[in-house]
Order: sequence, then C-alpha cells, then structure tokens
Amino acid sequence: MKATKLNHPRFGRFATVAVASIASVALLAGCSGGGEGATTADGVTTVDFWGWVPGLEDLVTQYNDSHDDVEVTFHRMTGDDGQKVEAAVDAGAGPDLVQLSTHNLPDYVISGRVQDITDYVSDEETKYTPASWASVSLDGKVYGLPQGIGPAATMYRTDILAQYGIAVPTTWDEYVEAARTLHAANPDVYIANMSPSEIGQWAQEIQQAESSWYGIDGDSWSVGVNDAGSQLVAKRWQTLLDEGLVTTEQVWTPEYWALVNADKIATITYAAWFPSLLAENAADSTGKWAVAPMPTNAGSDNAGDSGGAAVVVLKGAKDAEAAAEVAAWMNGSDDVQDALITVGGLFPSTEFGLASEKLRTPQPFFGDQVINDVFIDAAAETPATWVDGPNYGTAQTAITDEFAKVINGDQTFLEALDKAQAATVADLESRGLNVE
Repeated sequence: MKATKLNHPRFGRFATVAVASIASVALLAGCSGGGEGATTADGVTTVDFWGWVPGLEDLVTQYNDSHDDVEVTFHRMTGDDGQKVEAAVDAGAGPDLVQLSTHNLPDYVISGRVQDITDYVSDEETKYTPASWASVSLDGKVYGLPQGIGPAATMYRTDILAQYGIAVPTTWDEYVEAARTLHAANPDVYIANMSPSEIGQWAQEIQQAESSWYGIDGDSWSVGVNDAGSQLVAKRWQTLLDEGLVTTEQVWTPEYWALVNADKIATITYAAWFPSLLAENAADSTGKWAVAPMPTNAGSDNAGDSGGAAVVVLKGAKDAEAAAEVAAWMNGSDDVQDALITVGGLFPSTEFGLASEKLRTPQPFFGDQVINDVFIDAAAETPATWVDGPNYGTAQTAITDEFAKVINGDQTFLEALDKAQAATVADLESRGLNVE
C-alpha cells in the first residue's frame, strides 16, 4: 500500500488518500453486485436513500419529477442511524443508498458493506475535484460519489471580543491567552466548547498539525492516534480544560445551543458546513458573528479539514446501477449544486459547485461577510497528511470514550490518546491486518 498525494490546481496541497491494495488483505470478496431491482406494478425501479444534508427531500422530489423510470424514497438520518445502517446491511435489509463520512469508507469496503460502482460512474470523475474523487476510490475502484468537503475556519462573536478588547486570535498561543483574558473579564463567558464526542473538531486540528491517525508502509498500516501532532493538540485542550476556560457540552444538544444563545460561547472552530447550522440554531444573534481563519500552530500557516461525505451504494442494493445513477445526479448534477450550497450548507466537491456565485454570496447572519472566501483559503492551506484507515469507527469510538473520562477528570488527554492508540492497533490486528 502507498499514500498518494493529490494536488488540485485551485487548492494546492489538499488531501492524502490511501490507495490501498485491498486485494492483498483478501477481504473484498464480499463486495458483490446488486441483484434484480425492486419495481412497482408499472415497472418503475425503486431506490431507498438515507441521508442527512438539509434539503435532500426537495432534491428527491426534483429527481422523481424529472425521471420516469426510477422512484426514490428518502429517509432523513438522525441520531444513531449510522449504526442502524451497518446492522441493516449485515442483516440483508439495508437501504440502497446512504450518505457516509469518507472517514468510514475504507472500513465499509473491507467489511463488504458497499459495492464497487466503477462501471456505472467512471464518466462522472471529471465533475469533481481530484481530491474528493480520490476519497471515494480504493485500489482503482470507485465506491461512492463525493458530497461535500470540510475545510475549517473560526466563527467568532464580534461583539463579545470587542466588548473585552480582545483581538481575533491568529495563532493557538494567542487563542489560549484570549481565553484567559475573556474568562477573567467575565467568568460566565468561555472561548469555546470542547465536546468530547465531536471528533471532527479534534480531527481538523490533527490534520492542521500535519498528523494522521493512520499511515501506510508497504503492506502494513501504521497508527498515529497519539503521535506528536495529536499530543500538541491534546496539551492545548488540556490547558484550556484545566483552567476552566471551555465548556464541555455535547454538540447538537439543547444544552449546547442554550450556551450559544445565552452569549456564553465566543468562538466555534469547525467545517464549512457548520455556519448554516449555526445560523439556524442561533438566529437571535444574527449580525454578531464573523468568520476568520482558524488559529495556526507556531511557524505554520496550515489550516485543517474535518472530512467530507459521500453517497454510496450498499451491499444488497436492489439495483446497483439505478442506485449509482441516482447518487450521481444527487451529488454531481449541475442542477443540484446551488441547492446543496444554499440549502444543504455544503462546501461543494464539484468544479461546477466551486464556481457557483451562490458559494460567494454575502451572509446576513455573519454581517454580510462572504464567509466562503475564508473556507476556500482554508482548503488551500490544508496539509496533505491525512490518511483514512480501515477501522476509523473503532478509533473514533475509542477516542470519544476516553475523552469522556478526561472531561470527568479521571485522566488526561495524553493518557486518553495512549489508550485509544492501543485499542485501535489491537482492533486492526484482530482483523488480520498488518500493523507496523
């Protein structure tokens, strides 16, 4: 196996994709093609689609209205639906299409939960950025259609920082000092929320530090959950936690949004898809937010990325070709890009979407700032170091389980990383994979 760096002419250094020689692991035999398609009485093929992007219901309606031979039904994913998909696929009762984090795709490929759709979608490749297309490709085969990328930036309360005379932090050292100044001035206000379960916020800082949970050396995987970059990030958040400078609510809960709406959170550093959700859940603070580059590490201009998503055809899909064609339209059609940007809140994977003026419209919630200019710059500054591995879900669970103990005061972030490292390595070895 080897890691291939992909350079996009627009974004420069962008992503590292593990082009894995999966055949050497001898685990792809379970990735069989779909059977006969389920059809209605009038001969229309039905495709079941599970996803979470806002506005997908309208796109499904648009698809159904414009296609006579296929009818799509849609289920909006919430909560633990991701785990339900895995169980359903393993039981032979999963949907045809599902939206999936690209972090989890290698695991789905090796476990045989997704189908090779190369023959159905090869002509779609030119629509997408090289990096996003490579994120759904393994060993020369395509297992999904990209749907969004996640370059990160910092959303901040202009009024709160101005009230206490705090400049927008440009480095993480400045960020820690700003946290101290802010909390000393008003103990009820915090620089940020550190959620133990929101792994994307952790991963984007790991990538910014030019680290990765995984690496590839020949036919072996390496694991770097506790590598030098991860330790750098861990020490930073340990300081903020120990000094009581952050809150620790789970993101997406009423408690979290209550903090945001009570003017207690000064900054949120997250991916390009988060601003639309912030505007939706904190509408009363319209005009009080702005977006800046995420703080940088000393001596570096790197930004980070929390990962993208894809729509994949699952094992057992009733008609793999029809499902792949639906995914291609939902993700890559020129007709859907503006809706994915304006309603879905996605940072697009397609060249057409990246050229859309809808991506560069002023945002009233952010004081009419063209916030995506910041995210586009972040994409250009994201280092090509991240490699997704075959047990990302295991690593994520191990990390979040151990981080919960950190929040409870039972251990440090560094101790948590060591335990998650051991758990990730042990799981890879239990699967019969080589680990250096």
